[in-house]
Amino acid sequence: MRFLTYQFTDPGGRSPNEDSVGFLENGGIHAWIAADGLGGHSHGELASRKAVETMTDALAEPQELDRDYVSGIFRKMNDAVNEMHGPLTTAVCAFSDGRKLFYGNNGDSRFIFIRNREVLHHSNDHSLAYLAYKSGKISYDEIPEHPAQNRLYHSLGFESEFAAEFYPPVTLQPGDAFILCTDGFWELLTENEMIRTLNISPNAEEWMNMLLDILRTRLKPTSDNYTAVCVIVRED
Repeated sequence: MRFLTYQFTDPGGRSPNEDSVGFLENGGIHAWIAADGLGGHSHGELASRKAVETMTDALAEPQELDRDYVSGIFRKMNDAVNEMHGPLTTAVCAFSDGRKLFYGNNGDSRFIFIRNREVLHHSNDHSLAYLAYKSGKISYDEIPEHPAQNRLYHSLGFESEFAAEFYPPVTLQPGDAFILCTDGFWELLTENEMIRTLNISPNAEEWMNMLLDILRTRLKPTSDNYTAVCVIVRED
């Protein structure tokens, strides 16, 4: 499989932009990341950048792609951010060898996987709002407006004992697509909008631009930084 990829980040109504984003390929392994430095903690932008840099460095040592490999990269990111003694960040990452896709997250940056006009998989947020959804107190669509949406119980650099969540690998098919994004992006878009725009997009850049056109109609002067990587899977 080959991957059509397009990334974007914008400070929104806040400065500095504490989000970071990246994608790369090395040794047959493709990797994508979106990270969101936590507001209220000094230099969140440095923490998110450190997460991206650490993932990039880890990919310089190719290994067999499996859950242990993905977990090991998250541990390296957590250790690197911990060593900064202060700033924190979320991170959502995906990795593929062209056949299977592995993904994991820490915090409320999300992974959303689409196949045949349906969201088949998405990551779980590590927020109090998501816990309210899981307990049945609110619906999934109400998460963005919940007063505890930005209250996280996991983030990189917050815990010396590493905590992240990993999911069963996905066997890829042509036409699959996925997004990795920070909360400033997914809070302003519905998953139905992600599916609808994907269906009429010839490539990842056009998909992203259509989503941004919708998102920008909902921005406020105080809107958060917003960041995403859009990926469409094609046959070689």
